[in-house]
Amino acid sequence: MTGPSLLYVGDNGAGTTSRDRADALEQIGATVTRLPPAALSGLAARVDWQLRARLQVGPVIARTNAELINAARDRSYDVLWIDKGWMIRPSTLKSIRERFGAVVLFNNDNPWGEHERGLWRLHLGLVPLVDEIMTPKYSVVRNYELAGARRVSVVDFGFAPARHFAPEQAAAMVHDISFIGTALKDGGGIRPHRTDIMLDLAKRMPGRVSLFGHGWQRAVRGHEQLFRVIADGAWDDAYRQTICASRISISFITKDNWEELSHRAFEITACGGLLLAERASRLEQSFRDEHEAVFFHGVDDLASKAALLLDDEPRRVRIAKSGWMRAQSSGYDNASRLAEAIMRSPVLRSLFPGLSTSAGIGPLAQVEG
Repeated sequence: MTGPSLLYVGDNGAGTTSRDRADALEQIGATVTRLPPAALSGLAARVDWQLRARLQVGPVIARTNAELINAARDRSYDVLWIDKGWMIRPSTLKSIRERFGAVVLFNNDNPWGEHERGLWRLHLGLVPLVDEIMTPKYSVVRNYELAGARRVSVVDFGFAPARHFAPEQAAAMVHDISFIGTALKDGGGIRPHRTDIMLDLAKRMPGRVSLFGHGWQRAVRGHEQLFRVIADGAWDDAYRQTICASRISISFITKDNWEELSHRAFEITACGGLLLAERASRLEQSFRDEHEAVFFHGVDDLASKAALLLDDEPRRVRIAKSGWMRAQSSGYDNASRLAEAIMRSPVLRSLFPGLSTSAGIGPLAQVEG
């Protein structure tokens, strides 16, 4: 049995979760045609980003919509899958809607939070026009319903087996404690900013913390000597290699996104890394504390647990191995996550006839239509 023809509108860059989802859709049977956003470079790209971020206009948006119209003109598809939908105009979707059997809008962020605020006008205009919205956040389901969504389903974060895997031979340890991610100021209330947490941790454990991600050079300016590494990021193979070369890998939830778990936690464990994660209810349901991961709340707890873990290699190895086994055996990969959601969906289920008998995709064989 063949799966659906699917036009995928989303970032196809190396190391992006959008690309990982397109790969997963292929894995579960879809024939995927990828339509990444138009790209600019240099000064033109920076100017265009400001136009998109503030006004939702600019050459990239114009070109992306034109390319989508052309793709729909050339042929029809069973499914149009829009990732995020920051740049798709509602008028564009209306004009091509009859060329698709079903339209899905997937968004792993939060249009009502403070993170990336200002980018969501076009996205929200799409909400009443699509057949199903998929999100990893229960916290935004009601907001989408009030915005006119016909159906909202929750799809948990996952990992990409082709990118996130443990090495055959143990890697040499280069970093004691690493964090890969953006230097966000997303705290408030009882939750401090992650930038403050990491700086405070480095003051308590100088020379033992490595940072990889946008904004860290500015966030810790004047305190660079406290860190082992401060780099702009770690992408694709370097991302996995950094996790594998770290005794401890830290994961935060993005508070401004109203997150209940993080995709990075599943990626770290899938790579065989030791996960030291900020407490979050659904993440604690995914990994057993002190057995498959270690959870912290606040910098005092983080520093205390990090110090104990660094002094106990057998414990680190045991927890990392158990976390890896949990990730591999529990259907935490992207294909299993998406397949489970599709099997629940009255919109999509009939378009993937092979799913209920698919083998090798997590617990999928036990899911009934």
